[in-house]
Amino acid sequence: MKRRIRLYLQRLIGNFFDGTFSSYLNAPHGLELDELRQYQPGDDLRSVDWKTTAKTGKLHVRMKLVDKRVTIVFLVDKSRSEKFGSFINTKEDIQASVLSLIVYAASETGNEIGFVTFTDRIENYIQPKAGEKEALKNIKNILLETPQSNRTDLNIAFKFLNEKIPSTALVFILSDFLAPYNYEQSLKTLSYLHEVIPIIISDKMETDLPEAKGFLTVQDVETGAIKSLDISTTLKKTKPYLAVLRQLNIDHLALSNEEDEEIWIKKISEFFDRRIRRGGRRRR
Repeated sequence: MKRRIRLYLQRLIGNFFDGTFSSYLNAPHGLELDELRQYQPGDDLRSVDWKTTAKTGKLHVRMKLVDKRVTIVFLVDKSRSEKFGSFINTKEDIQASVLSLIVYAASETGNEIGFVTFTDRIENYIQPKAGEKEALKNIKNILLETPQSNRTDLNIAFKFLNEKIPSTALVFILSDFLAPYNYEQSLKTLSYLHEVIPIIISDKMETDLPEAKGFLTVQDVETGAIKSLDISTTLKKTKPYLAVLRQLNIDHLALSNEEDEEIWIKKISEFFDRRIRRGGRRRR
């Protein structure tokens, strides 16, 4: 399954930055064999697999993954809300596992990988560089770093990346998106310049409110502020980030810390597969 994610990621890179799905897969030369399929009009005859053709009696072609290297940047939320967990794992635990998996898959083919960790400020910026060892070392340092702030400001992170990375990149945002709703414009700019994939990690207790009338007293883990929520109206409210992602036509991947590794790896694979089948970058 993890190898499949690496292959999906390579396909995604080809789709986003080299046009359509078909033109990407029809290359007869590439890094490694991806699959065999029946010949289709327009396929390069140099990619015909004669052994399979003779065995099946039908013309088959060898589809290879093309050598495409791009800049990939990971925006990593280090605010205090990431440490919340009402199950065995915290959101931060899942974030760390997902980050390690995708970075490992991306670094194997020589992509330049950079990192931005943020709270309500930029905690750390690691410039994009190629190299598997370098990427894995950077992950270790990121996971061990202690943030200077507890709060979250997505707008700060998006604006920073817009200034730092002017050329088109693949951007993964790892956050619970529990933040002030002040980032619509900066996210719009980010999604126009780059291919953006938000990976939103949540805890069931954050959304599983009882279907009842009344008030619930809660404490904000980032600010310490105590508030009263009207349960009946809170349940009906659409989360701000869902509204803005729909408005900007940005697909997102939703994970929960109650899910085990097998479930979220399956979700990541299926998400990448859907994006591949959809084709190249969306023009916004």
